[in-house]
Amino acid sequence: METLNMFAYSRAALLIALGNTKENTWDERIEGFPNTIRWNAGHVYVTAEEYLNKADHHYDIVHPKWFDFFLDGTSPFDWEQEPPTVEEILDALKKQGERIVEFFNGKLDIAASETVDIRYLKLDTVDAALQFVTWHDGIHLGIIKSMQYVMN
Repeated sequence: METLNMFAYSRAALLIALGNTKENTWDERIEGFPNTIRWNAGHVYVTAEEYLNKADHHYDIVHPKWFDFFLDGTSPFDWEQEPPTVEEILDALKKQGERIVEFFNGKLDIAASETVDIRYLKLDTVDAALQFVTWHDGIHLGIIKSMQYVMN
């Protein structure tokens, strides 16, 4: 249960920071940062969908077309189609957070449907995958807050 609480805390902090982002800065290119705030927010969303679906194949991916915009290796400066709006991303992150807590409550000790190896890390349980997702939210929260700081 503590993993779910930490995830909820991390996601709430991310949503607060994104809510404090000036509307005209979501797509600003900032020297020293490879992506935009919009990209970071969308990346958090699709990464959670990807890793939690691998942890439990019954966890359905919502907005699979967003992967083309936000997976590792993509860049907002290469987008040829219109990405999801800021409002769509914020709404999706909020709903995703609620969905994750509800879906995975009582399932943390279950073996992952698909084990993911990330260098020295093995995500072989739902709990391990959710801990990774929580850490990942925090990493991108720090990036977003750094970008906000530089822009002000």
